[in-house]
Amino acid sequence: MSDDPLADWRAAIKSRDDLITDPEGHRAKLVGLAMLAGRMHQVGEEELNEMLELSDAARLWALVEWEEAERIGLFSSGATDRADGLQVIKGRG
Repeated sequence: MSDDPLADWRAAIKSRDDLITDPEGHRAKLVGLAMLAGRMHQVGEEELNEMLELSDAARLWALVEWEEAERIGLFSSGATDRADGLQVIKGRG
């Protein structure tokens, strides 16, 4: 059990790497921390609702980022045409 779930939630919501690598799992962590902060009376009902909405929004953001990375070829099969084994990633920007 966390001593300060509100502080843990605030740190976790900023963890983009964790969000992108495991959107579902990280959302579950965020929701758990938000609920714990509510049970410990660190936040009121309205702030808890906002935290839960932000947890859902963070998950959706991560899924969109994942799809965009896949669309531009970041997650290709890994085949390379270069002798040094590096993969060239092409995108629009």
